[in-house]
Amino acid sequence: MKTLTVGLMIGSLTLSACMDASSGGGFVSRGGVHVNPVNADVFEVGVRPNAIEANFWCAAGDYASRQLGASNSARVYVVGGTGPGTVTANPETAQFSLKPPQLAQGATGRSGRWGPRLGSSKTVGSARQDCNIDRNSLWA
Repeated sequence: MKTLTVGLMIGSLTLSACMDASSGGGFVSRGGVHVNPVNADVFEVGVRPNAIEANFWCAAGDYASRQLGASNSARVYVVGGTGPGTVTANPETAQFSLKPPQLAQGATGRSGRWGPRLGSSKTVGSARQDCNIDRNSLWA
């Protein structure tokens, strides 16, 4: 019986780890957006369908502040425009860094189809303010 219980526990943990990795585990912003590190310089923000550009910036600013310890005056840069994820299966991701695009190693450097533009930047504090944008108020 002990062998069966241990086997079930190991199987359950393995399945849980696989599900977490495929669903974009990692950091979750205040707005519920997943953020995953690509490497030491770059992190990837993967939004849900029907997201708005503010969702990218909110998550990037929140991650830079809470996970990387960046000050509100630090700048966060777009180093890869929207497109398929490189570390998750999300089709709508953008890459960000605390380094400008020309200094961020391992970024896609793609232009993107929509959303934040390659090379644009905001202060971390300004990006975090985008967490307060209500999608519904944009259409009112």
